[in-house]
Amino acid sequence: MKTVKKGAIAFSVTAIAALLLVAVGCQKAVVPTKDTAVTDIAKKEEKKVVASLYDFQPQPLHSVAECAQCHIGVFDRIKDAGGKHQIECVDCHKEFHIFNPKKRPYETAIPKCETCHRVFHGEGTKETPLVDCSSCHTDPHAPLIIPGVALSNNACMSCHTKESKQITDNVSRHTTEVSCSDCHHVKHGYIPQCNECHESHSPGFAMDDNACMSCHPVHMPAKITYSEKDTPNLICAGCHDQAYDLLQNNYTKHTDVKCSECHSVHKRIPLCSECHGMPHSKKMMHDTAKCGDCHGIAHNLPVN
Repeated sequence: MKTVKKGAIAFSVTAIAALLLVAVGCQKAVVPTKDTAVTDIAKKEEKKVVASLYDFQPQPLHSVAECAQCHIGVFDRIKDAGGKHQIECVDCHKEFHIFNPKKRPYETAIPKCETCHRVFHGEGTKETPLVDCSSCHTDPHAPLIIPGVALSNNACMSCHTKESKQITDNVSRHTTEVSCSDCHHVKHGYIPQCNECHESHSPGFAMDDNACMSCHPVHMPAKITYSEKDTPNLICAGCHDQAYDLLQNNYTKHTDVKCSECHSVHKRIPLCSECHGMPHSKKMMHDTAKCGDCHGIAHNLPVN
């Protein structure tokens, strides 16, 4: 009997333990609800949408229209001032979106000008070698817009050799006191009006650029030239006011003669005999440079 009681007790303990384990398992088990079922369906649908977004094989960019969708500013500059650079972007940018500050610095990621242009303007000079295109063409997407103020005289002279020779061989204040960019300051190719810096030296005569440059070649302004027939005396009077006043105040036949008829080249003083021939004896006309001993100067002719 004792043995049977012990077996029954052991069975009861085991049964109770089993029931406890089942109870704990039931407490931990999650019974599906309506809300959790909806959430699971939404997650599955979301995965399907994401999968469909990427369910294709992308192709590399190849047209201007595609590049312009992100690079709108670049597109506008090329459209407005691109010149011969109005070509497909990928013609220059064989590789793109490869810039990496640690592995691929910017200067190695952009295409080289010489790939297409080689050394377009030649090698330049020792002072200004023309190997850095960006020193003048600061924006490759608007290559012909060259900011004047960014250029040094040497850079200008590397291409503009004719103007360089004129301004250095004919020294004036344009050589010693100003630089190319002081005049051509807006952009490359900009030609200023003379009156941006200079006031008219002949207030009695309307002076425009053509009038100024009829006497003063712009890159050698001290080498004064003019037309013998079309240069009014008032222009000469702007600098030679004393001679002009003498002619006007002491009326003679010289008063009505144009300055440029006698002074066909600036600063040239002609011999009287060039116009008047030999009005006196050969002995008196032996040295026509002495006409002024009797007649004063050509601008003030009374006989002594």
